[in-house]
Amino acid sequence: MSKHEELMELKSALAELKERIEADDAEAIAEGERLQGEIEAKTAEIEQDDKKASLLNIIGKKEESNIMEEKTGVKALNLEYLKNNRGTVQTYIKSATDTVTGPTIPVVSQNVAEIKYNLGVRDLFSTEAISGNSYTFFRMGATDLPSGFDGTTAQGAEKPQIHPTYTPVTAALVKKACHLKETDELLNDAPYLESVVRGRGVYELQKAIEAYLVSTLLGTSGIDVTVNTGISFDNLLKAKMAVETNTGYDADAIIINPADLQTLLLTKDGANGTVGQYLMGGPAYAPYGNGAYGAYLPIWGMKVVSSSAIASGTAIVGAFKACASVITKAGEGFRVEVANQNEDDFVKNMVTVRVEERLLEAVRLPGGFAKVFTA
Repeated sequence: MSKHEELMELKSALAELKERIEADDAEAIAEGERLQGEIEAKTAEIEQDDKKASLLNIIGKKEESNIMEEKTGVKALNLEYLKNNRGTVQTYIKSATDTVTGPTIPVVSQNVAEIKYNLGVRDLFSTEAISGNSYTFFRMGATDLPSGFDGTTAQGAEKPQIHPTYTPVTAALVKKACHLKETDELLNDAPYLESVVRGRGVYELQKAIEAYLVSTLLGTSGIDVTVNTGISFDNLLKAKMAVETNTGYDADAIIINPADLQTLLLTKDGANGTVGQYLMGGPAYAPYGNGAYGAYLPIWGMKVVSSSAIASGTAIVGAFKACASVITKAGEGFRVEVANQNEDDFVKNMVTVRVEERLLEAVRLPGGFAKVFTA
């Protein structure tokens, strides 16, 4: 039996202990720790063997490769590079309990991408991470108060009882993902690969995640919808006050469509808002020349995030940090993976780049958000 097959058997044995470990079976936990140690040791052996084989192969093949390149004018294929950096084709013997019906797709690289394209909406929320696949949080509702409650209690009298209402909400992690294909020359062109992944995969997926966060928030029952006469400075302030009245929290941000933000930025202080000085600062200066120019200045003290994820004619005002969170899968984060054994990639010199993240949005206090729109 090869070391790879021994490693697969160890992992299979560990997987069989899952239910017993989850049930806090001390014997199963001890056995799992033993298997974990053997898996780590076997993995280290395989890695050491691969390194040794790689060195010996380079020593033995270097001269032969140089001769071939001199005779043919074609650069020899660097098999060791492919093995160490793009994975190798491996077929495992299927056991009776194995549901895999084909070869495992080898992964070239797996890492958490450094995200440079910050679209703004996600940063408004609090962030948390979970180890499981779903998350139960408590959504706060109205507090039931006794009739005429003012907190006054006579000496020796029974204190009035209030009833805060909390509703448990369970939500599963949502996987947001996309993939793209490129030629395998990208693996030898790190700057280009980086720009492709970040500029196309990561950025487009972030836009999809931003749309998910906005639509989920707008679809949450209980957000304030009383400000329904259009987007204006006055109505944004009314929404801010509605949030404070409903929850006691100060609204900290506004999400607004670029077209609606443009209307606000072009508003002037003269008749009908069409003459005079710009209320939010001119092309070069802050309002009334008081300071340097600043893009997207705060409105009523709230941060402004311009996003095409929200439709024109609708804005969201909210206490984002206090009232909602973005929950992600602990230890995963934003994943970028590359493989050259997907479909017919190998024979076509192609690579498949996959970008994905698992997350969910938890709105704990719907009253902490107000929708500003035209009814």
